[in-house]
Amino acid sequence: MKRRPSIWIAALLVLLIGASACMASADKAAVQTLSPRQFKALLDRHHGDPDVVLLDVRTPKEFEDGHIQRALLLDYYSDDYVDRLKALDRNKTYLVYCRSGNRSGKSLVIFEKLGFRRVYNLDTGVIGWSGEKYPLVR
Repeated sequence: MKRRPSIWIAALLVLLIGASACMASADKAAVQTLSPRQFKALLDRHHGDPDVVLLDVRTPKEFEDGHIQRALLLDYYSDDYVDRLKALDRNKTYLVYCRSGNRSGKSLVIFEKLGFRRVYNLDTGVIGWSGEKYPLVR
C-alpha cells in the first residue's frame, strides 16, 4: 500500500492551524460578563489577592448608599474616567460593576481598547447582587 504524503501533510497542517487558533484564543483578552453568582465566586476565590481589583464605577452617592466590600470607586461619569483607567496596571485582573450592568458593560469596551487582558463585568450590577442577597457595605 502506497502512502500519500500530501494527505499526511494536509492533516499535519490542519492540526497546526487548530493548535495555533487555540493558543491565540487563550492569549486573547478575557473580557467578559458574569452572573452575580459567577462574579461572587470569582471574588471569593481571589479574596486578598493584590492582583485582583474590584472596581465600582457608580457615582460617589451610589457608592455611599452601599457597595461590595473592598471595592474601589472610579466614577464612570467623572471627566477623567478614561485617563484613570489608562493609569491602571494592565497586568492585574479587574472585577467591575455598577448599578445595573450598563456602565460597567460600556466600560468593558474601553478596557479592551486600552489593552487590558482580564476584566470581568457583573452582569446585572448591584441590583442583581442584592437580588441574590449578597451583602453590601454602607
